[in-house]
Amino acid sequence: MSDDIAARYCGRILSVLGARVWRVRNTPPRDADAVDLWLDQDKSFIDTFDEGLGRLAETLPSHRAVLVGQSPAAVEAVDTFLAEQGFDALRLGITWFGHDGPYRGWQGDDALIQALIGIAASFGAADGPPMLPQGFAPQITAGATLVVGALAGLWSRKRGRAAKRVDVNIFEAAMCFTEPSPPLAEAGSASPGRTGINRFATNHPTTVYPTRDGWIGVTALTPAQWAALADMVGHPDWATDPRFATSLARVENAEALDAAFAAILSGETTDHWLMEGQRRRVPLAPVPNHRELLATPHWRERESFAPLPGAEGVIAPLLPFRIHHDGKAFAESPPESLPAASLDGVCVADFSMGWAGPMCTRLLADLGADIIKVESETHYDWWRGWEPPGASDPPKYEVMPAFLIMNRNKRGVCLDLTDERGRTLAETLVRRSDIVIENYAPGVMKKLGLDPDHLLGLRPGLVMVSMGAFGASGPWSFFRAYGSTVEHASGMPHVNGEATWPPVLQHTALGDPVAGIYGAIAALAGLHGRAALGGTWFDLGQVECLFQLGADAIIRAQTEGPPQRLGSRSTHHAPRCVAAASDGYVAAVVRDSAQWAALTRWLGKPEWATKWASIADRNLHGDAIESALHASVTSMTAAEAADALQASGVPAAPVNRAEDLPVERHLSQTGAWTRIKRRYVGSHWSTAPVIRIDGPRLSISRPAPTLGEHGDEIMAMLAGASV
Repeated sequence: MSDDIAARYCGRILSVLGARVWRVRNTPPRDADAVDLWLDQDKSFIDTFDEGLGRLAETLPSHRAVLVGQSPAAVEAVDTFLAEQGFDALRLGITWFGHDGPYRGWQGDDALIQALIGIAASFGAADGPPMLPQGFAPQITAGATLVVGALAGLWSRKRGRAAKRVDVNIFEAAMCFTEPSPPLAEAGSASPGRTGINRFATNHPTTVYPTRDGWIGVTALTPAQWAALADMVGHPDWATDPRFATSLARVENAEALDAAFAAILSGETTDHWLMEGQRRRVPLAPVPNHRELLATPHWRERESFAPLPGAEGVIAPLLPFRIHHDGKAFAESPPESLPAASLDGVCVADFSMGWAGPMCTRLLADLGADIIKVESETHYDWWRGWEPPGASDPPKYEVMPAFLIMNRNKRGVCLDLTDERGRTLAETLVRRSDIVIENYAPGVMKKLGLDPDHLLGLRPGLVMVSMGAFGASGPWSFFRAYGSTVEHASGMPHVNGEATWPPVLQHTALGDPVAGIYGAIAALAGLHGRAALGGTWFDLGQVECLFQLGADAIIRAQTEGPPQRLGSRSTHHAPRCVAAASDGYVAAVVRDSAQWAALTRWLGKPEWATKWASIADRNLHGDAIESALHASVTSMTAAEAADALQASGVPAAPVNRAEDLPVERHLSQTGAWTRIKRRYVGSHWSTAPVIRIDGPRLSISRPAPTLGEHGDEIMAMLAGASV
């Protein structure tokens, strides 16, 4: 019961996965465009909420959910009604800012969330203002996060634990993109601010260059990748050149490096460099516009897009994974005792590293699953660091902030998967697991003898999720990639920024956390389906996950033409901008005529309300409107300006730096950040679990494991496991 995108998208995922979803119609009804059709795909429509409860009453209580958003008042009204009626269902609620804190009553917008979480502050020209990304990424991300909570809550109801409410707010859910920044800053790696278009403070190149016939995305993080890239462009000497030999040196000398790369790469086609780079195991990807994206043979072979019912000639993204069932029905055993948490009793073998896979298993861990993280002493998670640790005390691999924040609530063991004993122990671990997650480089699991067919044969009802950047099938399945590569290939760089810019990344690794959320959705969907469908392998493509975030642009490119790149402005909302306050910037978005009238009154220009009533007129006179807004807020702090605008009925928010999020006034009051104590580092920042079940936040029971920390207890468990 919601007309907003985050709630509707949550319902879309559930419906496409096979749930029966009834949506209460708009009041008054309005014509649906192609994006609406996509959001409501496979749903049925009903006229009233009471009619929906009547449909639910025909199903088992353990299978019922009521989805509502996106204001606290709407969610709380449904809670009251369900309680008064004594109706037993899992209520799924999504809001912009949650049910408490100073922003509780604020009006929300995706652009404001991008400002609040720190994306906008680091996006844009180095000598220009912050840039607001386009699209609905925060709402789509939050809707997907609520699906994780929904599937966990429904699982617990099936297992006898009567979960009543699941809550997610968009601000906290979207913070997954920038949550590593505060721990990194605390460890001394604070961002210097905007470093330029397609440039980021921690590494270079992670950027886009022109080719003879298009654009190529280039990422080189490790010393081996940089040496291979330098050799590919005919400059093997750059591998040891002091200007370029290290990540930080390349950041400092990015201007010279970019000029040299652009001159070289423009001499050949995108496909030439793509195949040459990937042959050398360097993460390169094409940067296609939407027409090129939809015509790409790899995505056509994977059937990543399909005709959209009701929208003639339009193809739209499917869910970002291919699903393979073994068809061997699995008899679920009832729990021996009442589950203590939603996923209590669920065991997960975690063969993942970096950001995407560990993000997936962290979501499952926060919800109560037992995550056993498998590393080895020589091939540990590369987010512990990819350079040799040296003789430091403590070891470098024990103090890396990004690793710490992504691996809480897990146990760790070291297994050498390249020898027979290690593989045998891994197989024993799989036999006692419900779920296997892996995001190793393409082909590694098969080379180790741990491919999906083999593992599903070891454990009836096993759910396995493989998280390759380009998926496990198709001509590009062997490609190496990072989160930046994933964004390069997604079509999104042609949506954001100014018309004069090249295709532009909005984030150094946008694809990683998004893929983690969809990995968790796949794992839990497989868990629900295994009683009837048996063991399941999900072949997830991380690039396909970003097709979900970019779906509106992909669809509108077919119905309205190529997207107009207008900087922070938009063809759908106006004004949409940032204005300089006394201590930073404030972002403001006008979404409808009532908000426009409110802004004109606040600016002391009430005549503008009718003079520039259309979005096109307001964009045409955007300079005058934005100048007036700047003049009105220049003597205020960004927080004061946002408060005043919100109080007047205009959606607004301060533009935060990501590293300041733990002390951000709303997040600090709502407990969105917490401190964890861990060996070697002492106390460090961590986000609190974003999914709430029945009110309070879920707990953090343990910090990230030290390398092999739980080896003895896990080995003892495996020794006693039945085989």
